[in-house]
Amino acid sequence: GDSDGGGGEGGGGGMDMAALQAMLGGLGGGGGGLGGGPEAEMRRQAQANQAAQAEKNSGEADGGADGKAYKWEQTSKYGESEIIVRFPLKTPVTKKDVKVTFKAKALLVVVAGEELLSGATFGTVSVDDSTWCLVEKGSELQLLLGLALDEKWTSLLAA
Repeated sequence: GDSDGGGGEGGGGGMDMAALQAMLGGLGGGGGGLGGGPEAEMRRQAQANQAAQAEKNSGEADGGADGKAYKWEQTSKYGESEIIVRFPLKTPVTKKDVKVTFKAKALLVVVAGEELLSGATFGTVSVDDSTWCLVEKGSELQLLLGLALDEKWTSLLAA
């Protein structure tokens, strides 16, 4: 009498789950049959690149202090990095209120006469590829910094 083993209430549901997992397992195993050769090598290389890529796309970080906080995030694709810096503004402003100076090794951000950010940057900025804009009806200033080199910045400003 094996039949009375796995019965019980809702036993049918349990079987579906197992069947589903078996099916998924089968699908998962299918892709592995491509074997070695140049394709596998390419895939390994792609994974290594992805790891380096992920490092440079690690999400947003907080910076600043004294009510002049900002958030910044580096993204990298196709061998080019850019950094987006976001300044939440207490009072909405217009473009006339904003003065942003991009230099190869420095950044100056003044909003409504108040200096929000000033200092040497962690790496080299590609000035021609850098711009800024106001969003959220002027309540947030966004800077886009093009980077001269596709390298990981561990902080926005030089230590």
